[in-house]
Amino acid sequence: MNVAFVYDGGNADGTKGGAELAMEEFAATCPASVAITDVDEAEVVVVGNCVTIHPEIIDRFDGKRVVRFHHDLARYEHPVLLEWLDENAEHVFTSPLHKERYKVAWTTANKMRDWPIIPPCPELSRFKPNRETRRHGKRQGTVTVGTWQNPGKGGTLIAETLEAEGQVADCFGTGVYAPQGPHIRFMGEVEPGALPQILWQYERFMFLPTAVEPFGRCVAEAWRAGCEIVTNGYVGAKWWIENQPDKLDSCAEDFWGLICEG
Repeated sequence: MNVAFVYDGGNADGTKGGAELAMEEFAATCPASVAITDVDEAEVVVVGNCVTIHPEIIDRFDGKRVVRFHHDLARYEHPVLLEWLDENAEHVFTSPLHKERYKVAWTTANKMRDWPIIPPCPELSRFKPNRETRRHGKRQGTVTVGTWQNPGKGGTLIAETLEAEGQVADCFGTGVYAPQGPHIRFMGEVEPGALPQILWQYERFMFLPTAVEPFGRCVAEAWRAGCEIVTNGYVGAKWWIENQPDKLDSCAEDFWGLICEG
């Protein structure tokens, strides 16, 4: 089977958000029976975030199965492309919270369909502490990690919560909306490959968005790293952790099962 992925290329500064990483991770876990190709050669097209994609691509979807993997709540795509996808694509969401919140703005017939829910597939196995770390590692303090690109990430609420607790947290990441104040030690950007070792040092992970985070990979990663999670009901990953944690390990298999068997 030939499968193509269509999605935005990342941020203006060259960094990649969770939406782009999710597409790359799904593509990297494809089974041997699948070839990743371009749209023209594909039988199935997976569409991720597509704000920068021109609607002329619709002509290239003709005769193909199109699966829209939603990662965010935003609907900033070109209106023509957005309408076509809403009406013609199959839709996959990252959490029950995500699916229900997206429907608020969905006015097409597809609103009534029982579309599947599959979380993204970050490589959580690398976040699980090894035996040496579990035996001899010492955890202490609170950490928060984010891209902090909008106020909905909750930087202000994190700072206020820490102040009320009289606690201090180390903050990793970049962005003008990072937590600020005397209860924050700003640690700067962290390389993705170094994140597991950083999380293993901390007892608590705090993430308190003020807007819906359909999934929130940082929460899933910190949970697998063994941190106590301090979060709220705006985080989709919280549902998986509390209800079906095993699905966070089988998400790649579940995704490709949907693509290959649908």
